[in-house]
Amino acid sequence: MSSIVIPSSEKLIPRSAIPKDPKFKGLRIVRFQSDPEAQSAYDARQYEFQHEPTKLTQIEGATLALKGAPARYRVVAALHPNLSMFREIVKYDPANPPPEDYDAIGMKEAHEETQSDFKNAKARNLEDFAAYNIEAISGERVAYLPAIAGWQSRQVFPDTVFVAFDERNPLCLYGVLYLPKKPVMQSDGQTQTAALFATAVSGMAIKTGALEGFGVTLEIELDVEPRDAAQSFADRNGRGSKKNKNLVSRFDTAAGISLLRDEAVKGTVFEHRLADGRAAAGTGETQTKNIVDLSTMEQMLLLALTNDKFKPEHIKAYHVPTLLPYAKEFLTMLDTQFSKDWVAEPGKDEDPFRKIYAHGWPYALKALAKAFFATRIDKLEPISDAIAASLKSKHYSPEEAKAAFDKAVEEPGGEAPAPEVTPAELAQRLAAIDWRRYRKPWVKLNGEKKDKKTGKVKRIVLKNGEEVVNTQAQNTNANIDAVLAVLLSPSWTELCSHENA
Repeated sequence: MSSIVIPSSEKLIPRSAIPKDPKFKGLRIVRFQSDPEAQSAYDARQYEFQHEPTKLTQIEGATLALKGAPARYRVVAALHPNLSMFREIVKYDPANPPPEDYDAIGMKEAHEETQSDFKNAKARNLEDFAAYNIEAISGERVAYLPAIAGWQSRQVFPDTVFVAFDERNPLCLYGVLYLPKKPVMQSDGQTQTAALFATAVSGMAIKTGALEGFGVTLEIELDVEPRDAAQSFADRNGRGSKKNKNLVSRFDTAAGISLLRDEAVKGTVFEHRLADGRAAAGTGETQTKNIVDLSTMEQMLLLALTNDKFKPEHIKAYHVPTLLPYAKEFLTMLDTQFSKDWVAEPGKDEDPFRKIYAHGWPYALKALAKAFFATRIDKLEPISDAIAASLKSKHYSPEEAKAAFDKAVEEPGGEAPAPEVTPAELAQRLAAIDWRRYRKPWVKLNGEKKDKKTGKVKRIVLKNGEEVVNTQAQNTNANIDAVLAVLLSPSWTELCSHENA
């Protein structure tokens, strides 16, 4: 225990006199329960932070907890404010944020991302969530609201103070939190937060006194950098059912599949041309800036390197060095064969590449990924087996798992299967195939688009004046496997036909 020297009553105790707790990432904690001198000073209001109402919000009944594993604890404050206090603490209404200098407080990128979100679907959902809250206030329903998960930036962490009244649980202290009066960004629950702000200004809330009586739960992670907040979003939304796979892929910078993807696309046509699901530029037929989205690229890599034996979260950082050369080989093959056709900004007399070519669509690219695996099955099948072996033992430390994986790669069990088509043969086939999606073989594989009313085949006119069949591009396993079967079979030459359907 580190006691505090209490000066005369004329002089307040500065923050610098409060010990930093290394276990809680250096947060200044007043040990009210275990330090009698600190208790006396706090009761006598001798601390400087007790006299800063314009700078700090005093929050009673808070818990300060260490979350996760000791190697990298997160410091999280759990609060249970009413609606009025919630607004005072959070300050950041995602749908109508306050005029802050977000760059100065380390929240610029998070602010810009949030505002991009609330120009779209989330803004439309806000009214539904607010209506739910109003129904709870009027007594029509019980309010089952999730905890709002937020964070406050590292820049304001030095001003934060916690007064611990109960220290019996080494991982969770109970007491009073003095939180800087700066915005709290949401790592989960943006729409619910905006709805609570909207609820607070509703006539029903004001009339019924709900500002004081409506209770919510707020968890604030302290000492956070924007990169940590992005990872938090990815981890919260990236397991199981995903809300936005592309956004999760973009933010999950710790995942092995993300590390692999980011390294593999460097120097290829895919670099800077992967849609993240947030910007207006997507991967539709008329959108040419991006070739595929992040989620599709991850699926392509999993197909090309493991034949889709693993989920993205199964690829670990220690797998990346072994997989990366093959990932680069696969994407370089696509670059060599098709980059000339994937024009990012077509001229006024040119059609967008997905309107013309089958290889601009996910189903074809996934078929090509599976074909690549088949040509490298002698190398990639043993690596896949090694990945599976490294994941089996739950007691492995990362170092032991890496050692097990490296050993399995160096000493594969059994004889590796031989490829029926070599990488060079596949490249020759791709170069010889006519990839225009309105050619007869492609229409046979994919089918035509038909008018729902008349049942007639739809046709489109290209900018060169040619009228062609409007072909489907279904991203289904059946369609992917149908294309794969042709690419690897002797009948691949059928795809060289220049005859239109």
